[in-house]
Amino acid sequence: MTLVDEDAGDETTALKRDHQAAAAAAAGMGELDSGAPDTKDHPNVSFASGRSSDVLIVPRPKRDDGDEFVGLRKEELQKYASDPYWVRLRVILLVLCAVVWLAMLVAAIVIIVVAPKCPPRPDQEWWETAVVYRVNPNSFLDTDEDGKGDLKGIGKKLDYLKELKVTAVNLGPFYPSPWDDFGYDVTDFQRICGHYGNMDDFTALLLSLHKQGMKLILDFIPNHTSQKHRWFVQSRNNSDASNYFRDFYVWQNGKVGANGTLPPNNWLNVYGDSAWTLDEARGEFYYHRYSAKEPDLNLNNPEVIQLLDEALNFWLENEVDGFNLIGVDHLFEPKDLEDDNTKIQPETYQLIGHWRELMNNFSFSEKLRKSRRFSRLMIADLNRAANESVEFFEHNGHPGAHLPTNKVLLDLTKNCNAECVFSLLNSWSDEIRTIPKIANWQVGDYNTSRIVSRMEGKEYLNAINMLLLTLPGTAFVYNGDELGMKDVVTNPSINYLFPQDLISRIGQHSPMQWSDKPNAGFTLGTPWIPIAEGYAETNVEAETAHGSGTGHIKVFQSVAALRQEPSIQWGQFSVALNKSVVFFVRQAEGFAGFLVAVNFGPHASTVTFRESSIKDLLPEKGEIVATTHNFGETGRHENYREGTTINLGAAIYLKPAEGIVLKWVPEASFL
Repeated sequence: MTLVDEDAGDETTALKRDHQAAAAAAAGMGELDSGAPDTKDHPNVSFASGRSSDVLIVPRPKRDDGDEFVGLRKEELQKYASDPYWVRLRVILLVLCAVVWLAMLVAAIVIIVVAPKCPPRPDQEWWETAVVYRVNPNSFLDTDEDGKGDLKGIGKKLDYLKELKVTAVNLGPFYPSPWDDFGYDVTDFQRICGHYGNMDDFTALLLSLHKQGMKLILDFIPNHTSQKHRWFVQSRNNSDASNYFRDFYVWQNGKVGANGTLPPNNWLNVYGDSAWTLDEARGEFYYHRYSAKEPDLNLNNPEVIQLLDEALNFWLENEVDGFNLIGVDHLFEPKDLEDDNTKIQPETYQLIGHWRELMNNFSFSEKLRKSRRFSRLMIADLNRAANESVEFFEHNGHPGAHLPTNKVLLDLTKNCNAECVFSLLNSWSDEIRTIPKIANWQVGDYNTSRIVSRMEGKEYLNAINMLLLTLPGTAFVYNGDELGMKDVVTNPSINYLFPQDLISRIGQHSPMQWSDKPNAGFTLGTPWIPIAEGYAETNVEAETAHGSGTGHIKVFQSVAALRQEPSIQWGQFSVALNKSVVFFVRQAEGFAGFLVAVNFGPHASTVTFRESSIKDLLPEKGEIVATTHNFGETGRHENYREGTTINLGAAIYLKPAEGIVLKWVPEASFL
C-alpha cells in the first residue's frame, strides 16, 4: 500500500498505475488482507480499488483562496511608512542603538584604563639572569687518556650542563703555559695549549654550546704573562732603545744597600713576598703583583695595549660571548713608586672603559647583526669591597665592566652563622638596589677552597645553593659545587710536582666526579692530581640515577628552574633576620612573589615571617615550591611537601640547614 495525496494530480495517477502493475505481478500470491489498516473510523480515507493493498488516498483539506496572504502593495507600504507612529518608533530604535553602542565603547575604554596593568619588563641583558658555570678545563673530563681534561671532554657533557639550567660556560685559562700558576701564566694569548686540543676543537665546542642555547666566556689575563712569554724573553735582554720589547714590563733600578742591591721599594705581592725580583741578565728589577714567574705588563705602553686589543679581537672574531678579565684591580701601579700599590689607579678605569668600547663596537657590528646574537659580556674579576667594585661598572660617567665580581660569599665557612650570612648579604644590598645590573654572587672559584670543605661537610650545601640561585643577578657556579665535591688532599709524594705557592691552592682543582668508576670517570689514564675522597658516593651518576631520591643535583635543578620567574629575574630584594633564620623577599610588581628562608644557625628556630621587619611585603599565605629536602622525619617531610600552603602569620619551625621557597600570586590592583 502506498499513501498518496488526493490532490497530487498526475503524480497520484502514476503511483496508482505502478501499484496496479505490482499487484498483477503478484496475482498468484493471494490477498494479504491481514495487514490492511482498519478504516472504519476514518470516513475521509478510501482506497483506489476498494482493497487494502491498493494506494491509500488521503484527501487534502481545501483552502479558501481568499485567506491566502500575498503581501502589501507599494501604496500600502508608503502609507505605513509615513504614519507618525511608525516614524517615532524608527527614531526611538535608532537612538537606542546609538546609545547602546556608545555605552559599550565607553565601557571598553574604562576597562582599559582601570583594569590591572601588565607591569613593564626591564630591558635586561642575557647575563643579568644567567647561571654561569665555571669550568676548570684541566679537571673537567679527559678524552685522550693523558690524565688532563680537554675541550672535547667539555663538549661531551653539555647535556648535563643544560639539565642544570646553565646559561653560559666560563672557561678557565686554556692558553699555552708552563703551568706555574694553573695556566694563569700565559705564553701566547691567541693560541690553545696542545693538551686541551686545537682551534677545530674549540670551534666545535663553541658551535655545540650555541646550538644548545648556551654561551661561552673566556678567562683573559691582561695584568701579566708568563716569565717564558716571548715578550718577556726579549724584554729582559737589554734596555737599549733598539729593543722593541724593552718597556713591555715594569722595570726599575734597585737601591744600593749595605748588603747589596735592594728592591726599588717595599711593595709586596699578593702572597706577602716582595713584588720585585732582580733579573741578572738585564741588571734591573721587574715588578710582579703575583709570583716572580708572572711579571706584570707595562700597560702605560700603548704598544702593549694594542697587542692585548688584538688578542681580544681575535677571540671576538671567533664568536666568543665575553671575557672574564682576571686581576684587573692590579693593572696599574703608582708611577712615583711611593704610593701604596694596593690602591686602584685612575688609569685602571680608563683601560676597562677602553675595552668596554672595543667590545661594544664589535657587538654591534654587521657580522653580529646577521647572526642575531646578543651583546658580549665583560666581567671584572676582582676581590674588593662593594663601593670600590661599583667604580668598575661606571667611573665618572663612563661605562666600564658589565659585572664587577662580588665575592663576599666566599667568606662562608662553618663559623659563619646566621648573623654572619645576613651581614654578607647586606654588604652588597645597597649597591644592588642602586645599580641592579651589577648584581652577582658566587660561593666558589678557582682560587678558594670548595664550599663543602669550608663548611666541613655537605649539611648546608642545598641551603647555600638555594640561597645562591634565588639572590638577584648572575649566579656563578664553580664546577662540582652543585653535587658537593670537596677539596682533594695532596700528600708529599706528589707535592714536589708543583711550585710551593700552588700547594695551598691545589685542593679546589680536584677532577670532576662523574661516576663511581676508577678515577671517578674523569680519565682512563692517570689523573694529573688525585681524585678527592668519597667520590664513590658523591658523583653525578649516583646523584641523578633513578631511585637515588632528591639529591643535591636535583635540588639545584629545582631551584634553578625558578630563575625563569619574573620576580627572581628582576624583583626587589629585601632581606631580614629572625633568630637563626635568614630570609628575603623577591617581588616584581604584578608578578608572583617569593620568600626564601634558610636556617643558618646551630639550633632549630621557630619564626613568624609576618612579625618581621619585612612583614609588609608578605601575604597571608604562600605555597611551597622548593625545599632543601632534608626534613628527615616522615611527619615533617609531609609538612614541607612541595605544593603545601603555609600560613605566613603562624609560627614556622626550621632546623639547621633547612630551607624553603614560598610563592604567592599578588592581588590585582586597579589604578
